[in-house]
Amino acid sequence: MPANLTPEFKKARERFRVAQSRQDKLAALEEMLTTIPKHKGTDKMRADLTRRIAKLRDPQPQVRHGKGFSLHNIQREGSGQAVLLGPPNSGKSSLLVALSNAHPEIADYPYSTVFPVPGMMSFQDVSIQLIDLPPMTSDYDEPWMYNLIHQTDLCLLVFDGSNSQHFTKAIQEILSLLEERHILLVESKTRGEVVDTAVHREILGRIVLTKGDLVDHSAVLQKSSSFFTTVSTSTLTSHGLDELRKMVFATLNIVRIYTKLPGKPPDMKEPYTLELGSTVIDAVELVHREFVDKLRYVRIWGSGKFDGQKVPSDHLLQDKDIIEIHLT
Repeated sequence: MPANLTPEFKKARERFRVAQSRQDKLAALEEMLTTIPKHKGTDKMRADLTRRIAKLRDPQPQVRHGKGFSLHNIQREGSGQAVLLGPPNSGKSSLLVALSNAHPEIADYPYSTVFPVPGMMSFQDVSIQLIDLPPMTSDYDEPWMYNLIHQTDLCLLVFDGSNSQHFTKAIQEILSLLEERHILLVESKTRGEVVDTAVHREILGRIVLTKGDLVDHSAVLQKSSSFFTTVSTSTLTSHGLDELRKMVFATLNIVRIYTKLPGKPPDMKEPYTLELGSTVIDAVELVHREFVDKLRYVRIWGSGKFDGQKVPSDHLLQDKDIIEIHLT
């Protein structure tokens, strides 16, 4: 498809060609991005302009942050991690802002996100890390994106719910791109299940529809439910955001465990989090590895037959159990 570049774009491109300072180059690139026609034939050009603008805004991030730093490496935090994937202008960045403490660039043009942007989402008394990634299309291929996805716990596929006509094609394109990189999204897994096969890495997938304030999502919900569990949202009205938080927590299959000292009330502020299906001994080891060898017994409040019951080390824990560890 021809680009059909405007005269304004060509003038800005010439200013960029002769610019000497970083500020002048940045101003020219920004004008190029605002004046370039927006259609499929310019997708790659807009993506390239966005990347070049980001580099000029922060020309030496490695030096500023220290040896070995990379803008593409995100340190895991919280009780779990989920990445936001989707086509251009799907509303991922707005969703990240509504759910977390992050401040990504939000624009009405595609590819405004060029680096991974992390944020922490709170659900009751736990925090879950969300990472907004650049748009995923067959025309935009960044290997580092798939490295991040390969290591995450959950993929949230974000789509503009007002564009139901192209929804099936959009999700099939993303699933195909992931499968080409040996990543297979699944609805569910069980504890202990082998998820790294010889062919694919299996990761949990869910769908998030945005712009629920503009259109009824009923039609696209029928389509999306055939792929994965889906939540309809609106960042403008906050519709569905609480439901989304609950879904993310439930999908991660984690349990919260609180501790108490003998004769003292439990600490209910910062729970330990473990995978669903974990046992008492798993919790003891998480509290302190050396406690395992010194363990006498554990009392439990919650999933025991009665409060304060002594339980064996292989007792299965449930969400919000309280344990009291007794050592030799």
